[in-house]
Amino acid sequence: MNTRFIEAFLQIARLKSFRAAAEHLHLTQAAISNRIASLEEEIGARLFERETRELKLTAVGSRLVDYGERMLDLELEIRHLGRPGHEVLGLVRIGAVDSVVHTWLIAFLKRLQSTYPGIEVQLTSETSAGVHKALRDGVIDIALQTHPIESDGITSIPCLSIATGWIVSNQAMISTQQPIHDLLGQPTITMSQNSQPHLVLKELYRRFSLPVGKTHHVSSISALVQLVEAGFGNAFVPLAPVRYAIESGRVRLVDCGLAIPNQPLVVSYTQAHSSEAIRLVAELACLECDQYVRALVPPYAAT
Repeated sequence: MNTRFIEAFLQIARLKSFRAAAEHLHLTQAAISNRIASLEEEIGARLFERETRELKLTAVGSRLVDYGERMLDLELEIRHLGRPGHEVLGLVRIGAVDSVVHTWLIAFLKRLQSTYPGIEVQLTSETSAGVHKALRDGVIDIALQTHPIESDGITSIPCLSIATGWIVSNQAMISTQQPIHDLLGQPTITMSQNSQPHLVLKELYRRFSLPVGKTHHVSSISALVQLVEAGFGNAFVPLAPVRYAIESGRVRLVDCGLAIPNQPLVVSYTQAHSSEAIRLVAELACLECDQYVRALVPPYAAT
């Protein structure tokens, strides 16, 4: 089975668009449609429901997502068999947002160290805006963050996404199910200015024709949890980074009864000056991120 066909299928499933997947893979729409047609013929079943306005996976397509990701992961590992890790040398400067720091970063660094011991890592933690600027300015080589960087010479690889939602203090007089209007009407804590959670929050105010309320912007997940725990406001955040605070009972999860956009995860790297070490580290980061996300369970997994 041609792994390029699988790659095309996974990109369409992630981006929910043939056109967007074609642009991401630098293909024509006709070429990517032909790949899916060939894959469907080989499997013997349709992978997408094309009769509806919104592109949706069929039952077979949904099952293929997991198989396809595992297949590409295995292909990556096979391709690395002939390149022993000690032969890859170099310094790779990585910038990561706090959502990554509190989820899969440590596991990734351990895997990187064991896979490529000859690669030296220089790590910084920044806001979304900070890592974007650092990558564009050449201060870092790889950004582990939450949305694609639109800039010449930068490659952005979308990974699997995680769920976003609301957490509140245990002392808050709020039930486990709370209307979105009520939550938006109270002081809210979210991530840094123009981060993905902040942009979604702004859209929620606009969608429900509500004035933007009192909003605190905190780039540190640890500080954000402490503020919620102390009752300074409810928080709209990606849920996986605050998983332990929820499960330990420090804060509570609230269902607002609304489908909330997931938190994307993206690995971006400089293409113009990328060395073999940078490309390999970026590939490994995508692999580790997707493995982490696939292991998540509701409510932390994307729906």
